[in-house]
Amino acid sequence: MHHVTVLLEEHSYVRCLLVDFTKAFDIVHHGILASKLAQLNIPPSILYWIMSFLTDRTQKVKFADYLSSFRPINKGIVHGSEIGPTLYIVMESDLKALSAINIFIQICR
Repeated sequence: MHHVTVLLEEHSYVRCLLVDFTKAFDIVHHGILASKLAQLNIPPSILYWIMSFLTDRTQKVKFADYLSSFRPINKGIVHGSEIGPTLYIVMESDLKALSAINIFIQICR
């Protein structure tokens, strides 16, 4: 934020692109996550454990008196799990600005 303030004080301009990652845990692609974890040289047994925790999960939905059948969950990180935030950090760790004149600022709430 300091960089933005300096630019504004110098009467320069600031362009902002704001991205809301509120539902980001729901759209994590398991294959991409496995590839990124493998690049971190995690022991294969740990990588297998993490991926078995994330895959082959199912869910069903209840709405009023209607109960759906079980459906597979083929993406996402388990909400409320201890390892979930760490896995999400691995997913977004390679986000970067596309140009040297751009600055990537990450703000977490």
